[in-house]
Amino acid sequence: MTVQSLLDQIDILAMAKMNVLHWHFVESQSWPIEMLKYPQMTNDAYSPEEIYTQEDIKKILKYGRERGVRIIPELDMPGHSSSGWRSVDPEIISCGDAFWCQSDKFHTSVEPNPGQLDIIYENTHEVLKDVYGELSGLFDDNLFHVGADEIVADCYNYSTHVQRWFAEDSSRTFRDLIQYWVDKTYPMFTGLKKDRRLIMWEDILTSDISAFNLSEEVIMQVWTNGPVHIKDLTSRGHDVIVSTSDYLYLDCGEASWLPNDPNFIDGFVGTPDTYNYNPGYGSSWCGPYKTYQRIYNYDIAANLTDEEAAHIIGGEVAIWAEQTDSLTLTSMVWPRSAAYAENLWSGNRDESGKRRNFVFTQRILNFREYLVALGFSAKALVPKYCLQHPHACDRQWDIAAAN
Repeated sequence: MTVQSLLDQIDILAMAKMNVLHWHFVESQSWPIEMLKYPQMTNDAYSPEEIYTQEDIKKILKYGRERGVRIIPELDMPGHSSSGWRSVDPEIISCGDAFWCQSDKFHTSVEPNPGQLDIIYENTHEVLKDVYGELSGLFDDNLFHVGADEIVADCYNYSTHVQRWFAEDSSRTFRDLIQYWVDKTYPMFTGLKKDRRLIMWEDILTSDISAFNLSEEVIMQVWTNGPVHIKDLTSRGHDVIVSTSDYLYLDCGEASWLPNDPNFIDGFVGTPDTYNYNPGYGSSWCGPYKTYQRIYNYDIAANLTDEEAAHIIGGEVAIWAEQTDSLTLTSMVWPRSAAYAENLWSGNRDESGKRRNFVFTQRILNFREYLVALGFSAKALVPKYCLQHPHACDRQWDIAAAN
């Protein structure tokens, strides 16, 4: 994403009365952030032109502050880690040379390219301390996201350090390994800033290889099995950010981004007279497409007690960029995201408990036109006729709401 494309998002966030940009700025495929301590990390950027200098970052942070938008960084780890780290010390990364998918000896990663920080290797934590410390000097917000999603156990079959650690005590499990990560890194992450709170993906407490214990001060970001996990985590006393994938992932509904995906293939199976028509399972894992109507009508606190609901501190729509770049970013995000702003600030029901869809729909249609008039490539939601004739395209007539 170009710097300008990010500044555009900040502008629109401010117009939609949304006040946070969660910037997931590194992934296993690329390290685009300039590091003074380890300048070799950006050797793993996509190109020399696709690097954020520290001056770029300062510009983005200042731009956000001037518009009431805080920038919360995410350094995703120990999963989704390869690029950048390997340039410092290849041994920091486990399974980085394996094939990522289940056709290999082990299932090492949920997407290419594989790689996870080696939890037991001591230099991992020395380098991590330097990297996190430098980034903390750049990003001065009191919230910092430290990832912890989609850790794949089989990746550590490639680590001699982890395998030796398991061999030292046969009772140890992968949950013990994740707890080791938490116990080792939590003091480091919170020690640099007195008032810092961490955000982690829910996996650290809800996955099959979750930690046993985690401070209630850590904010959990929920992305799977929304109603169940929201209630589970808030009942444990954790503050929660709701970004449930089945309502709020904006990249859902696209085709598979993996080339040569056999799940798309039609063809003969078994005998020559048996033709298999592909049912389309190769499409998005989180499809279908998340419409503005679905986003707006999501009641994130349903089935919670008042005490549990008080732990919801915010919500987030997410755009993952496997099939989105700077040219298509705005149309993928807007105006759909404004539906969540309306939902969370004003609610989707009126004082009598009736849904406000009639009023809301005209507001989001007008908001899209406003963005286009300002030069932003926001996606069209309806034919122009429906915009010019409010409620003429409604599926159901509600005279009270229409008036």
